[in-house]
Amino acid sequence: MTTKFSLEEVQKIARLSSLELTEKETEVFAEQFSGIMEYFELLKTAEIPDVVINVDESHLGDSRKDKMVKSPVSPEQFSPYLEDGFFKVPRVIDQEN
Repeated sequence: MTTKFSLEEVQKIARLSSLELTEKETEVFAEQFSGIMEYFELLKTAEIPDVVINVDESHLGDSRKDKMVKSPVSPEQFSPYLEDGFFKVPRVIDQEN
């Protein structure tokens, strides 16, 4: 089973990503996306043996302990785009289908 990306699907992905692609770029991405999907199809056919490997997990408990530290930078110093204490970012997904 081969999954081919159509030019329309690539254009939709580009629009959702706020990208403007040329016709040539759209064709190239359709080919690349299709190639990636072919690899996923190939992975579905890979045989994975039921082999259990003995792994020494004794070192897993040696990780650092997280601790909270108050930042010396306030949100106001970091960005001028604040509204009610939250960062305001531009809309990336439009309301169209």
